[in-house]
Amino acid sequence: MVHHPGRVSIIGAGTLGGTIAYSLLLTNTAKEILLVDMSHNIVQGQVLDLAEVQSTTTIRAGTFKEAGQSTLVIMTADTPPGDMDKDRQQWLKRSRHLLLSIASSMSPVHADIMILVTSDPVDLYVQSLQSYFPHVSPNRIFGLGTAMATDRLVVWLREMMSTTATVTPAEITDAYCIGTQHSPVIAWHHAKVDGMPASTLPNLLAQRTACNKVVSNHRRYLICERKGKAWFGEASAATRLVHAIMKTSITTTTAVDDATSTAAAAAAKNQVWVLSVNVPKYECCLSWPVVLGNTGIKHLIDIPLSADEQKQILQVVESNVADFQASFDN
Repeated sequence: MVHHPGRVSIIGAGTLGGTIAYSLLLTNTAKEILLVDMSHNIVQGQVLDLAEVQSTTTIRAGTFKEAGQSTLVIMTADTPPGDMDKDRQQWLKRSRHLLLSIASSMSPVHADIMILVTSDPVDLYVQSLQSYFPHVSPNRIFGLGTAMATDRLVVWLREMMSTTATVTPAEITDAYCIGTQHSPVIAWHHAKVDGMPASTLPNLLAQRTACNKVVSNHRRYLICERKGKAWFGEASAATRLVHAIMKTSITTTTAVDDATSTAAAAAAKNQVWVLSVNVPKYECCLSWPVVLGNTGIKHLIDIPLSADEQKQILQVVESNVADFQASFDN
């Protein structure tokens, strides 16, 4: 198998895939971008359009086999729930069939490949891909998870702590939304604001209900009601994640001459993201804070949970396990 360093393949050339490709072209993140889709017309149309972008990155239509030779594959293809689905189980089965069809078409993939899943159900897709490609480390297969919910939490905490007298924004650290995109769990007992535990700040605790709504998919639902789907926020988060992975790879292969560059390189190699990953202590895939490097997940971050937070996470685990089992044909 041939490995093409610097190649990013996007499977699914719809609006989300096209928007991610556009963002990557603007930032010159990859050496080459391949757009892959079962619809020849969509791929060709997107490539012709995106080729107009001024970028040092080349973009072209690719095959599933070529995608399997990439440094990074971004899975945006999905099968949205439809009116024909009598229940959630049918949608889960269709989703798993689509994923396994794509995985089969990509095979064989090299062991150093990384796969980023943006499609829903993300946890099911991540776990299924890890099972399908056992020769690839689970640390190289992950999903976008609750990264966007975590971003919303940090922004909300900073806004809540800001006043007209504030000179500098509050420093928010260790603030994570874990669990799933549809059921995010705020790890309040781990979050800190200017070094103080968020759980000890009365003004924050009084607004927890409002915060739960902010970090949820409520805004996404509002967008979908008005225009069908929400793409830009998800594409932005995926692009930043891909940029972090690809640019970290470049940084680690470049000679560092001074202390400032050394510190910057060290920071780049130790970025914290909340992604859909395999969490061994729960024997399940769900969103969890991880340290990300140029080879994927370096390690999971151990965070203390309150009894209530632990109860919520166990409910998420139970639901994800049930979804995984329901995705199989009887």
